[in-house]
Amino acid sequence: MTSELRLQPPAAAAIAAHPCFTGLPPPDTDDFDSLCRFCEDHRVAVLASLPWVAAEVAGLSGFDAMLRLVLRHGGRRLYLPRDRLACSDRLEVPLDPATHRRLLDRASAAGTIEIPSAWGVFVGLRRVAIRAAVRAGRSQREVAQAFGVTERHLRREADSIHLSERARAAEN
Repeated sequence: MTSELRLQPPAAAAIAAHPCFTGLPPPDTDDFDSLCRFCEDHRVAVLASLPWVAAEVAGLSGFDAMLRLVLRHGGRRLYLPRDRLACSDRLEVPLDPATHRRLLDRASAAGTIEIPSAWGVFVGLRRVAIRAAVRAGRSQREVAQAFGVTERHLRREADSIHLSERARAAEN
């Protein structure tokens, strides 16, 4: 399956790999790797769909680190040690100095951050995948079946995509 995904355009790959869009897959699996590749292929849209903590970690340390973080600690408030290595140990995700600094800068007065739930991150990623498939011109029936949504939902997504594209065109 992995070699098939590399040969297909990203939107087709999203549909072909839709098992990774039935929930966040566990780390160190083919579906996890496919999801990380999908996130890289749609980097801007994915980062825009994520809550700030997830976006900061993904943008600076990678999607693998972000997904591992939300799978381990999602939905919790965690204290961030000032020492980067201690912080990495606490979060169970290696943080580079820039990521650690950005998280500390945005932490509460008590030094805590709220890690977004894995479900919330999954919903954002799934929405990006659905929009990518719609933009690629896939049939609504095919996308609906692949992602388990109704065709009515897809019509609303398509309307939303067209409205945002018209707004961008009007700005330019």
